Amino acid sequence: MSDPALISQVTAIVRKAGKVPANVLITTDSRMVEDLNIDSLDLVDVILKIQDEFDVVVEDDDLPLLLSVADLVNYISVRRNRAVA
Repeated sequence: MSDPALISQVTAIVRKAGKVPANVLITTDSRMVEDLNIDSLDLVDVILKIQDEFDVVVEDDDLPLLLSVADLVNYISVRRNRAVA
Protein backbone atom coordinates (compact mmCIF):
# COMPACT_ATOMS: atom_id res chain seq x y z
CA MET A 1 0.00 0.00 0.00
CA SER A 2 2.56 2.53 -1.05
CA ASP A 3 0.67 4.35 -3.78
CA PRO A 4 0.26 7.89 -2.40
CA ALA A 5 -2.06 8.91 -5.25
CA LEU A 6 -4.42 6.01 -4.53
CA ILE A 7 -4.37 6.75 -0.80
CA SER A 8 -5.14 10.39 -1.50
CA GLN A 9 -8.03 9.53 -3.82
CA VAL A 10 -9.55 7.06 -1.36
CA THR A 11 -9.16 9.51 1.51
CA ALA A 12 -10.92 12.23 -0.51
CA ILE A 13 -13.82 9.88 -1.33
CA VAL A 14 -14.13 8.77 2.29
CA ARG A 15 -14.13 12.40 3.48
CA LYS A 16 -16.73 13.58 0.97
CA ALA A 17 -19.06 10.57 0.78
CA GLY A 18 -18.71 9.84 4.49
CA LYS A 19 -19.34 13.49 5.37
CA VAL A 20 -16.21 13.62 7.53
CA PRO A 21 -15.54 17.18 8.74
CA ALA A 22 -12.44 18.91 7.38
CA ASN A 23 -10.95 19.21 10.86
CA VAL A 24 -10.89 15.41 11.32
CA LEU A 25 -7.59 13.80 10.32
CA ILE A 26 -7.97 10.78 8.06
CA THR A 27 -5.05 8.34 7.93
CA THR A 28 -4.78 4.89 6.41
CA ASP A 29 -5.30 3.49 9.93
CA SER A 30 -8.57 5.39 10.38
CA ARG A 31 -11.51 3.07 10.90
CA MET A 32 -14.51 4.38 9.04
CA VAL A 33 -17.18 3.73 11.66
CA GLU A 34 -15.25 3.87 14.93
CA ASP A 35 -12.79 6.70 14.19
CA LEU A 36 -14.53 8.74 11.50
CA ASN A 37 -18.12 8.25 12.73
CA ILE A 38 -19.45 7.37 9.29
CA ASP A 39 -22.99 6.04 9.60
CA SER A 40 -24.34 3.08 7.66
CA LEU A 41 -26.03 5.12 4.91
CA ASP A 42 -22.94 7.20 4.27
CA LEU A 43 -20.82 4.05 4.35
CA VAL A 44 -22.92 2.66 1.51
CA ASP A 45 -22.25 5.90 -0.39
CA VAL A 46 -18.50 5.52 0.24
CA ILE A 47 -18.56 1.99 -1.22
CA LEU A 48 -20.63 3.06 -4.24
CA LYS A 49 -18.28 5.96 -4.97
CA ILE A 50 -15.25 3.66 -4.62
CA GLN A 51 -16.81 1.25 -7.12
CA ASP A 52 -17.56 4.05 -9.58
CA GLU A 53 -14.22 5.83 -9.25
CA PHE A 54 -12.00 2.76 -9.51
CA ASP A 55 -14.21 0.52 -11.65
CA VAL A 56 -14.13 -2.30 -9.11
CA VAL A 57 -16.94 -4.41 -7.74
CA VAL A 58 -17.09 -4.70 -3.97
CA GLU A 59 -18.59 -8.09 -3.22
CA ASP A 60 -21.20 -8.27 -0.44
CA ASP A 61 -19.13 -10.93 1.34
CA ASP A 62 -16.15 -8.55 1.43
CA LEU A 63 -18.00 -5.61 3.02
CA PRO A 64 -17.40 -6.72 6.65
CA LEU A 65 -13.66 -6.82 5.91
CA LEU A 66 -13.50 -3.18 4.77
CA LEU A 67 -13.18 -1.43 8.10
CA SER A 68 -10.39 1.10 7.56
CA VAL A 69 -9.07 3.35 4.84
CA ALA A 70 -6.13 0.95 4.45
CA ASP A 71 -8.58 -1.91 3.87
CA LEU A 72 -10.20 0.04 1.03
CA VAL A 73 -6.85 0.94 -0.53
CA ASN A 74 -5.63 -2.66 -0.37
CA TYR A 75 -8.91 -3.96 -1.78
CA ILE A 76 -8.72 -1.59 -4.74
CA SER A 77 -5.04 -2.44 -5.34
CA VAL A 78 -5.74 -6.17 -5.43
CA ARG A 79 -8.74 -5.76 -7.74
CA ARG A 80 -6.83 -3.48 -10.11
CA ASN A 81 -3.92 -5.93 -10.32
CA ARG A 82 -6.30 -8.77 -11.12
CA ALA A 83 -7.86 -6.75 -13.91
CA VAL A 84 -4.45 -6.05 -15.43
CA ALA A 85 -3.21 -9.63 -15.18
